[in-house]
Amino acid sequence: MREPEALIGHGVGADYKLARYETIREYFDHVAGNSSRVNVREIGVTTEGRDMFIAEITDDASPARLEKAMAEQKQIADPRLIENDAQERDLIAGAKVIVLINCNLHSTEIASSQMAMELLYDLATGSSPEIREILKRTIIVLIPSANPDGLDKVIDWYERSLGKPWEGTGMPWLYQKYAGHDNNRDWIMLNLTETRLVTRVIYEQWLPNILYDIHQMGNSGARFFVPPFFDPKNPNVHPLNDHMMMIIGGHMGAALNRAGKKGILNSAMYDNWWQGGFRTAAYRHNITGILTEAASVLIASPVFQRKSELRGSRRGMPSYGIATNFPDPWPGGWWRLRDIAEYEKIACMSLFTLTARYHDLIKSNTIRQARDAIERGGNEPPFAWLVPPDQVDSGTAAEMLSILHATGVEVHKAQDEFTADGVQYPAGTYIMYCAQPYRAHLN
Repeated sequence: MREPEALIGHGVGADYKLARYETIREYFDHVAGNSSRVNVREIGVTTEGRDMFIAEITDDASPARLEKAMAEQKQIADPRLIENDAQERDLIAGAKVIVLINCNLHSTEIASSQMAMELLYDLATGSSPEIREILKRTIIVLIPSANPDGLDKVIDWYERSLGKPWEGTGMPWLYQKYAGHDNNRDWIMLNLTETRLVTRVIYEQWLPNILYDIHQMGNSGARFFVPPFFDPKNPNVHPLNDHMMMIIGGHMGAALNRAGKKGILNSAMYDNWWQGGFRTAAYRHNITGILTEAASVLIASPVFQRKSELRGSRRGMPSYGIATNFPDPWPGGWWRLRDIAEYEKIACMSLFTLTARYHDLIKSNTIRQARDAIERGGNEPPFAWLVPPDQVDSGTAAEMLSILHATGVEVHKAQDEFTADGVQYPAGTYIMYCAQPYRAHLN
């Protein structure tokens, strides 16, 4: 099996060099064709007609094994499907942790799409005890680019800008045909084709235990943000989720520091309150959503930064200096695309190692969160949401129900008229009971 550079013609993260979506797909197909650990499949067609694909990675990525794992995961995500304590113990011990990695959601934050090739190669060829443990106990669902159309647009403009005064700066047209740069604002309404495709993978197919969304940020301060997040805390997020964010972020930070990577920040800048993002929508589905943010370069052009040019930021980092949540500041110097790829890959491997070793805890946490949601839905108002058929705008009501259903919310339809809280409702009324695993998203 060839390493990425043998196919793409340069090292992953090399200065001024980027692989387009078609090239990334070619490399993923090459690896899948040479490894029983990797399954590559298409999940649909993007807004502009590209075939969007994902990779599923584990010790046995045969269709039969992946289908069995999906069925097991549906029981983990909805404990009403678990018949008894013995079956639950078997699922916790035997079913694999599902970890979904989302790369390149914002198309200018391009490093993760390139890093994904190297990460895939390492998982497909590695023989270390660490890799074997990861593959035995987890299934990694890897999305190399959540915005393929935008990825190619950014590369087109970047290559035109090389050597110009505006090298690596923002391009003069939309990154995504309908959403511009902000396609990470669509995880409630599902307006975009790509959002709907990934939503189907998350809430209909894999129902991951952990979801990791890889991003980049401005480059005037910290090099890499990891959880936990800054206040406020969203009360609809189960506290087990908050504790897992701290564990995962701490593990990432320690792994990065051990590898000599400086400038790791936590508990600043980013909160878990906001509702509409990729990883925050996951919280309301009993999924631990992880965000990291790496300091950016000029797309693939390196930048040189003096320490005197580095600054703090609002919320949790008042100045650029050593602090409890910023224990080892980056001293300045050259910052390259390769640096970002290395930080991101270390963070991914840290997450995989942690999930493999705390496999039983993570599975049981998912079951506990779902059970708590069902119990609260039966004991605390509201107990149900009703949508009668006689709506002023029936089309909008139908679209709302369709979106909720697409995100895993259970929607029922009354066959006969009924009375609730003294009010009579006709047959055909839609009912969404709150006693369901995704109560937090429904409410």
